[in-house]
Parts: sequence; structure tokens; C-alpha cells
Amino acid sequence: MQPSALSVVVPAYNEARRLGDSLPPLLDMARDAGAELIVVDDGSDDDTSQVAAAYLAGVPGSKLVRLALNSGKGAAVRAGVAHARGRSIVFMDADLATELSDLPTLLEALETADIAIGSRVVSGATVDGASSARAHMGRTFNRVARKVTGLELRDTQCGFKAFRAPVAQLLFHLGVVDGFAFDVEILALARRMGYRVAEVPVHWHAVPGSRVDVVRDPARMLRDVVLTQARWRRTRILAVLRALEGDGVVEVLRANLRASDNVVPWTDGALALLPCSEIRVTSSIVDRLRRRQPKLQVTATAVPATALLEPEGDELRQALTA
Repeated sequence: MQPSALSVVVPAYNEARRLGDSLPPLLDMARDAGAELIVVDDGSDDDTSQVAAAYLAGVPGSKLVRLALNSGKGAAVRAGVAHARGRSIVFMDADLATELSDLPTLLEALETADIAIGSRVVSGATVDGASSARAHMGRTFNRVARKVTGLELRDTQCGFKAFRAPVAQLLFHLGVVDGFAFDVEILALARRMGYRVAEVPVHWHAVPGSRVDVVRDPARMLRDVVLTQARWRRTRILAVLRALEGDGVVEVLRANLRASDNVVPWTDGALALLPCSEIRVTSSIVDRLRRRQPKLQVTATAVPATALLEPEGDELRQALTA
């Protein structure tokens, strides 16, 4: 693959010991694939950042993103996606429970799909060492999640997923779930937007020291799934910025906005999507851009987030994910 074709996001919370085993093969894979490797330290209490920084030092196309507080796996992956610059984006767990040899098959699925997810239950998958409690938790959660969201996918929680980059950036931009249930929210949004999702069999093995609490986490995850549906019934306001003319307009917007603000090429300029609840915030952003770039023609429009999920939002959605 060509450089910048792939971004690999690895969320890590208190993984200082484990990264010593997982980062060498990840870095080898990244070099072979011409990929950028992004490790996101989710506010760890141990030396996760220091260990990651030592391994990533001097490695082209690698990034360490630090979250100030432990915010949850969903928040960590969202931060990684915001910093990714590859044409495809993959996230995987730091324990490498899914074999890296499954990555080419996952990426091949993106040739005909917008999203490819690793599955431990479809034909061809293998699972080794999963406890009966964890297996039961997974089946129960997936059954309830499918009922609540209408998803027909058989394994939403495998931490091995690939996206076309514009699709990932839009979905994670809209996502609000910070915990383990973020996968369900992202896939439910994808379903409502009509994106194609492929389930790919993987080879998965249990790794000691899992961060999933089989007693407490299922209840939290189910709560998040239910609350997600309620949140999306409420109106969230987003600001759509359109910028025309000027040299390197996409780069100009990216340089003046946050990494998490989705910026894409659009007609003769660029289009950006910002979370925004107050018009004065958007106005200040537009004013700042106009001061810094006098030749830039910038306009802002407020839209309900739910509009992106409906047929009338198809044009904007396609522009953001072209």
C-alpha cells in the first residue's frame, strides 16, 4: 500500500506492560503497509505514554495522542480517528487479541463496503480461550443491541474494525458514546445512513488482563445503547462551514480548526462540520478565519444533526464522505 493509505488507531489504557509485546509487531506491520500508527493513551495511571513514546520515537508516520483524563474506549478511538490522515482507518485493541494476519482480509472488504468489522461468530472465524461468562455476556449484549437498534450484525463488539476514512470521520464526529458501547452507536448510525457493512471472520484469542468487567460493563453498555437512541431523537445542532477560493483551502481550514472537526474538499473549496450549540461560537470561528485569511470566502449554516440521518441530508452526507 502507498504511504498514508492506512491509519491504524490503537486505544490504550494502563497498557504499559502489554505495549512492550504489541508495539513491535504493530510497527513492523505499519512499516510494511506504509501506514501511520496512532496510539491513544486514554488517561492512563501507569507509564503507557512513556512506553509508547519510546517505541514510536523516530518512526515516520507514528503519533502518540494523550487524553488528559480516562474518558473511555470510545473517546480514545474518536480522538485517534480525528488525528488520522490515511484513506482507510482501522482500530484494534492493544492486546492484539485478533491476529494481525487478519488485517489484509479486513481491508480487502473495503473494496465493496464502507465499513468492515471483524466477527468472531461468522463462518470461518475461530475463538480460543474465551471464558463462558464473557461469551454469555457477548451473546446477551449483542442480542439486546440488535433489538434496540435494528442492527443485523452478529458481532458488534470485536475490537477490529476498518472504515473508509471519510465515513469514519463523519460517524465518529457525530458519535457521543465514550464507553465500550461506542461500536454499537457507530454501527447504528452507519445503518441509518445507508452505509455498507461487511462482517469478516477473524482469528481471536483471549488475552489475560482484559479491561472488560463481565459483571458491571454489560449494564453500562446496555444503558449507553438505550440512551444513544434517546439522544438521537433530540436535536443536536451542528455548524456546516463552507469555504471557497484561496490556495490550499482544505489545509487552511484544518490548520485553523480542531483535529476533530471534519474537513473535506468540496466543489471549489472545502466543507467542515463542527459540533456547535451556540451561534456566537460559530460566528467567532468564521470571524477568526476571515481575519487570518482575508481572501477566503467562508459561510456557516446551522443544521440539526438528525438531518444527516434523513433522506434530505443525503447531499451533505455524500459531500462529507466523498
